[in-house]
Amino acid sequence: MLKTTTKNITMSALLVMACTTMHVNAEQSGNVDLSFQIKTNHLWHGFIVTPSIMTAGELTYITASGNTKFGLWAGASFDGEYQEFTYFASHQFSEQLFVEIVNHGNHSSIDDVDIFNYSSDPTKTGNFTDIGLGYTFAGDMPLSLYYSVIVQGVDKFEDEYTGRRERAYTNYIEANLPVWQGKDGETVTVFVGGAFSPTGDKNFYDDSANIVNLGFSYTKNLQILDYNLPVSATAMWNPALQNGALQVAFSFF
Repeated sequence: MLKTTTKNITMSALLVMACTTMHVNAEQSGNVDLSFQIKTNHLWHGFIVTPSIMTAGELTYITASGNTKFGLWAGASFDGEYQEFTYFASHQFSEQLFVEIVNHGNHSSIDDVDIFNYSSDPTKTGNFTDIGLGYTFAGDMPLSLYYSVIVQGVDKFEDEYTGRRERAYTNYIEANLPVWQGKDGETVTVFVGGAFSPTGDKNFYDDSANIVNLGFSYTKNLQILDYNLPVSATAMWNPALQNGALQVAFSFF
């Protein structure tokens, strides 16, 4: 009990300190940005996170250099079955290279959730944290690579030989490549992603190493009177889970 209380107090203190620092810095320099989307469903790394219509909002603080960001992301489905609250921080070293840390908090299926619980028990928490690295190669068709590792949270599995729950340290790798651009700025980008665990067969995405995310995205801008509305459509197939979906997203700001 003391350990849990101390952990919660420490996390709360860190959150207050971060918010205070952001407030002071925002008065001196930097910028705060807000975005909002409506989606027909929510896809992430090959998962159909929710099949229902949902909203997504993001609140981000950007430092004066424009290279470092601290943000909150939240999503909720219209039917109330899906709710997520995620924190992230990222740093852009150059136009090509960035690193990020993301704490995902999808607690949708948990009745009495404690959002500060970082155990590996999926009946108590949906928290998991990954560290990601992205690099985009220069050129007319810039290939983007993304690599992430889950370092804590609900990413443990029972070892079939010892019976102990071991951390999978799931690795996810994705490649994105723009293959078409229209005269009015429309784009088509193809992507493929795979996952594996360096400690065993089972990982966060499947029971073994596999391709888990395959598809393409189409983006365009709809001009409605004087208002510009970015729209995207993403078709995704997951060979590992043998499913797929089409997501349409409207970005209002």
